[in-house]
Amino acid sequence: MSQSAIGKIARRSLFYIELALAALAVIGLLVAISVHTGTAFTGGWIGLIGYTCLLFWVTIGKSREHWHRPMFWLTIVSLLGVHLLVFIAVLRSYPQWRMIWFLPIVVVEAGLFWAVLDALFGPPKK
Repeated sequence: MSQSAIGKIARRSLFYIELALAALAVIGLLVAISVHTGTAFTGGWIGLIGYTCLLFWVTIGKSREHWHRPMFWLTIVSLLGVHLLVFIAVLRSYPQWRMIWFLPIVVVEAGLFWAVLDALFGPPKK
């Protein structure tokens, strides 16, 4: 195996370790918040976290050509803010919200996000 292949494997392994540590940190934070506030994190809240991460990971990842634009990041933060405001209001008013119900909504939301990003920055070149 060449040195570059070993380096690539080492970098990828380090990346996965960092992801695992980040996930543990988020879980620890959720447990601490739950203990401190007495709030139970139901499937709806866990779904909000998971589907929000997935939605923005895909959106940001597919928009790499716009990363250098400050307006892109302002748009992403604005979309995140609206997304969180709406779903936090929904979860507070309807605690029986199921995690799976996020799936069709996030698919529609992804289409809306792409429409907003295309209108502001043009379609992706790839």
